[in-house]
Amino acid sequence: MVNALKHILFLTMLLIVVTILALFIGSEVIPFSEVMNALFGGNSTKVYNFIVLEIRLPRILTALFAGVSLSVAGLLMQTYFRNSLAGPSILGVTAGASLGVAIVTMSATLFGITAFASGYSIAFASVVGSITVLFVILIIASRIGNGVLLLIVGIILSSFIGATVTILQYFTDADSIQKYILWTMGSTTSTTLSDVGLLFFIVVLGIGISIFLIKPLNSLLMGEHYAQSLGIDIQKSRFLIVLSTGILTGGVTAFCGPIAFIGLAVPHLVKLNVRSSNHNYLIPITGLTGGLIMIFADTIAQVPFSELQLPINAVTSLISAPIIITTILKHKSSNG
Repeated sequence: MVNALKHILFLTMLLIVVTILALFIGSEVIPFSEVMNALFGGNSTKVYNFIVLEIRLPRILTALFAGVSLSVAGLLMQTYFRNSLAGPSILGVTAGASLGVAIVTMSATLFGITAFASGYSIAFASVVGSITVLFVILIIASRIGNGVLLLIVGIILSSFIGATVTILQYFTDADSIQKYILWTMGSTTSTTLSDVGLLFFIVVLGIGISIFLIKPLNSLLMGEHYAQSLGIDIQKSRFLIVLSTGILTGGVTAFCGPIAFIGLAVPHLVKLNVRSSNHNYLIPITGLTGGLIMIFADTIAQVPFSELQLPINAVTSLISAPIIITTILKHKSSNG
């Protein structure tokens, strides 16, 4: 318990430091005084004020909320299915968002409508697609009494939606396909402070549901039958786990596009380093770790001191994969 609390405190302090440092770093290094003036209403230069408040702060907060959301969603999936390979996209929520965005970005070719392919319409289509698939999954979850079967249904549904998107791409033009592919690369740079406020509300809602599920999640580590013997309502818990995962994943996908690897890697990394299976500690530690890694990845994606910008999806995979492999090897060596 003491170690877990120290972990949480250390990660919180580190996250604050990394977030502040990220405000200084970019294509141009902003002086400390200018960043502080912009944040706290001092006499900051107009250009620096715009860069800090309108560009960097929304981007960093978006990365933070995305990392927290996807990491906690991944933890919920891995706990429920008792499978370290389960991730937040396993239920098809991300695929549903992709289908919504594919229809909007390809609407010019498919339906002769060009007005749809704007930033807000893409975000709206992503939300509608996520919610639609989530609704279908919730209906299926209420009829299926087996987590493994629900996992299989999610994989099948994702494959079906992926095939549908491929068919849509076959009949559309190159510009629409390019727009869709750019969305799939993921980005944290298209959000405003008002968007961040909405994303924060989504994160609080999803995390709030997951906190309500701490007792069922701890019980589910030993299997559904064990949890049921402790008086846990499996049907209700399954519904809330799927709902929380859908809200967290769908919200992030709507604003950032599909972000790879974070939801899969971070919970696994945390469980290898934290000697506790209590979700009272796993949820905050996983969320903080995910936010920390996501801000770090986003800062690298901006390619400091240059005008270049890398796809966030590529950076998260490049950063997370070596960390996970090194941690696993280190863990095996210490146990050996």
